[in-house]
Amino acid sequence: MWSDRLAPSSRQALVERLRRVLPPPQPDARSQSVGLPWNCEALQVAAAFWPRPDFIWLDQPDETRLLVDPVAVLTVRNGRATVRGPHGTARIKVRGFDLIEAALAAWGSSSAALLCGYLAYEMGGELEDVPPPPAHAGDLPDLHLGLYDHWLEKNAAGWRFCGTDAWRPVHEPDEPVAPTPDREAASSASPISSTPSNEGFQAAVARTVSRIYKGELFQVNLCRRLETDLPASRIWPLYLRLRSISPASQGALVRTGPRSAVLSVSPELFLSVRGGVARSCPIKGTRPRGATPEKDRALAAALACSEKDRAELAMIVDVTRNDLGRVCAPGSVTVARHAELVSLPTVHHTFSEVTGHLRQECGPADLLRACFPPASITGAPKIRAMQLASLEEGYRRGPAMGSIGWISLDGDMELSVAIRTAMAARERVWYLAGCGITAESVPREELAESEAKAIAFLQALGSAPAMVAARES
Repeated sequence: MWSDRLAPSSRQALVERLRRVLPPPQPDARSQSVGLPWNCEALQVAAAFWPRPDFIWLDQPDETRLLVDPVAVLTVRNGRATVRGPHGTARIKVRGFDLIEAALAAWGSSSAALLCGYLAYEMGGELEDVPPPPAHAGDLPDLHLGLYDHWLEKNAAGWRFCGTDAWRPVHEPDEPVAPTPDREAASSASPISSTPSNEGFQAAVARTVSRIYKGELFQVNLCRRLETDLPASRIWPLYLRLRSISPASQGALVRTGPRSAVLSVSPELFLSVRGGVARSCPIKGTRPRGATPEKDRALAAALACSEKDRAELAMIVDVTRNDLGRVCAPGSVTVARHAELVSLPTVHHTFSEVTGHLRQECGPADLLRACFPPASITGAPKIRAMQLASLEEGYRRGPAMGSIGWISLDGDMELSVAIRTAMAARERVWYLAGCGITAESVPREELAESEAKAIAFLQALGSAPAMVAARES
């Protein structure tokens, strides 16, 4: 269950193993945040940093963060962790959430260092009885987090260098010199496969609707996996095109290896914590953007008036309230906004905002256990929806539909719902397009919604015209 923990003795033993790889922070460590007189754009700095191992680029509201050179790296694959630090590498049989909790205990302090990276969707199987589909050779790890003791931030006020000397001296960097990044023209030489096929996805929707009518559940998120060839040299330009086509409030590029990465243009906030206040902003309900202003306004109005979409969002808000209520003070969980329209470059959505005050004894690890995976990409009831999605899809979602972002050692965090997310490895790239299925779902309409959600990815690959035609017909 979500509330299960390691026994205190086992947890302490894990903490000690982590500290043999990276010692606890120095007690007199200092943190700094220094303004930089740089005039360059975030894209130029990111282009200079992209070739470096463990590079992460986060585009979050009103702020860009660029991170390289972590002091430690943690990965988990099928219940086995690899932790790499300055004193060597540890290989440990441990669950991902237990590892996060131990890392915060081993290295946490007043230091503002960040654990940054992703949690794959399958980590939800650590918390509930949802066995994941069989692993394949190309699957990325279930967890990939770097512990970063310095990074760059850019907002309206300019550039800042942030860091801590908790483990090593930190120095302000020189302004990087990099040419304007080459966006490289899109190429659609390779065919794109869909798992399941269009017909198979519609059949899965029909089966799910039947289950809902029989009272088995209320709602479930089902995904299609779109996949094609992608040389590793094209990962960077693909992300630049994605970012240009679909600017995101929770965008991320996470380099997981020399030839692999996670590319996300998510608009959805999973969890934010500032000063003990937790926020989650689930998205449900989608319409494509119209070809003319009149059609666009009509599509937005249809979404706003749709009883099916409002009911879908209301159910997910209830799941989110329940999840936050596990770790928030009684009576503090509220719906601050509900069913508001947000218009993105390729789609319209509706979203809500749920907030709560964390109980004093609860920290980031408790909140993650209570809420993961995000409600909007599971369903209601959450556990049965996850089981059914796994049965129908038959593949691991991986980082897509999981979460990407950062967790500060001082307790704050910002994590996305990793929708609109592609994964690249072994000269392939794949992308998940999901839909919330309810009793009122019509298979061909859900297929059209999944196509609308894939438009940015397909345009970035140079493969969108047929999809656009299908969307507007």
